[in-house]
Order: sequence, then C-alpha cells, then structure tokens
Amino acid sequence: MVEVLGEDVLTGVRVTDPNGDLRDLPAASLFIYAGSEPNTGFLTGLLPLDPDGRVPTDIHMATALPGLFAAGDVRSGSAGQAVSAAGDGATAALAAARYLASLG
Repeated sequence: MVEVLGEDVLTGVRVTDPNGDLRDLPAASLFIYAGSEPNTGFLTGLLPLDPDGRVPTDIHMATALPGLFAAGDVRSGSAGQAVSAAGDGATAALAAARYLASLG
C-alpha cells in the first residue's frame, strides 16, 4: 500500500501492482498490520520459545515458568487478532489471580 485515500472517511487505497503500476482500489475499511515478529527476545534463556519466537502456554496461558503468563500475539498458536488477544488476556488474568491466591 502506498497511500490511504479519502478526506473525512476512507474511500480507498493506492497500491503498487505486480507490474509496478499504481492502482486505486475502493475500500470502506482498513486493517493495519503492525508486524509478525513477537517482542520476546528478553525471555531467551528464561523459558523455551517456539521456532517463531513465541511463548508456548497451556490453556490457562501459563508458561513453563511458574507465575509467568503469556497472551496475545506473543503466545504460540495465537490467532493474531485483537479480539483473541483480549480473550487470552482475560484468561491469563484469571489464571494469574488463582496462582497468586494459591501462594497464600
């Protein structure tokens, strides 16, 4: 994508086609993709990461390190969508609260 088109509302996007020519495509909505690389480098050596650098978790979002939970795009198997990240976050928060309560 080269340019977002429209004044007060989105009307389209300008893209470069495979031939290198600019084309305007009509669009009523736009999904911004921020990237696909998880920011998990700081966890290297603390717990295992999958080949993509994401954190394996169980169904409660718990990692191999007790007390550490992962949610959203950094989690192995994540759908990579905001709505699923919110669900992961809710699951992780409840599991973390249970974990802390179990410590006494």
